[in-house]
Amino acid sequence: MDAAVLVPLDAAPADADAAPAASQVPGELSQAPSGEAQALASALAEAQDWTPEILTLALASLGDIDLPAPAAPPRHAGTLAVLPTLYWVWGLDQAGLLQAAETVAGLWASGAIQVPLPDRGQALQDYWRARRQRLTAPERAHLLGLVFDPRDFEPALRRLCTALVALADNAGQRDVREEVGLQVAAAALLDLGAARLEGAPAAAAADLLAQTRAAVALLSPRALQTAFAVRDFYALIELSERAGGRQGQRARRLAERAQAGAAVLRWLATAAAQGFAIDPQAAQLQTLMAHAQRWLSNTEPGAAEPGHDHDRLGVAAA
Repeated sequence: MDAAVLVPLDAAPADADAAPAASQVPGELSQAPSGEAQALASALAEAQDWTPEILTLALASLGDIDLPAPAAPPRHAGTLAVLPTLYWVWGLDQAGLLQAAETVAGLWASGAIQVPLPDRGQALQDYWRARRQRLTAPERAHLLGLVFDPRDFEPALRRLCTALVALADNAGQRDVREEVGLQVAAAALLDLGAARLEGAPAAAAADLLAQTRAAVALLSPRALQTAFAVRDFYALIELSERAGGRQGQRARRLAERAQAGAAVLRWLATAAAQGFAIDPQAAQLQTLMAHAQRWLSNTEPGAAEPGHDHDRLGVAAA
């Protein structure tokens, strides 16, 4: 099957079911970012504070107690603090966000996109010029794949989410067996993440989060989405995916899954200092269980998410 070709609307054949072109919209095009993109951008901005928050809780748990030197290296709080945001970045990359931003910026640089944008295209130009300063798609896939290997990290996260959801049947009462099972699943996942994060993945976390936020901002303007005859932020990502031969409506589902998984991992990193103790009647536990269920619900039964084959993306501009 031939791959689709990603081109702006004025270079593509007319489609009766597509969103209206710029010339068909009366008055000025809306310059505001789409609501879904705004929500994602705000959530990612808040995620910047997760790392110092997790570090503060981890250090506070140490108190003034002088501990003997451990026989094995302890979990490094600074390393674990980046686990939830790095997972979120990985999930959004799997959804095609970063590749879509690269593609659209490349089309802008080629002159194929000619629509009025809020910043007159400055963000697209800056993103394109800085492309050689960012990790490439294969480099990201390798680096993040070291940490979030679907062969073991995904099953470990699934066990933790399953253990969290199991608490929903307890009606606010304690169940020692299920709470111990939760602690075992949490400790196993935390140890796995700590072993994988040391070195380059942890060092690259801040830059990757900044790159992801920039990609969200880049694809947010409604005028840009209209130029490609799509109705929203995720549809633009999915159009880029189809141009690379990837079929199906995956972007929204994978983005929601990544956000839910990041929320669970945030709890994992912050609760480690208290031995993953829970309060069965706490409202926060209900929210956490909802995130865990959302992550499980967005996982295809019996199959791990495949790796992202960025090399297949074919782009043509008229």
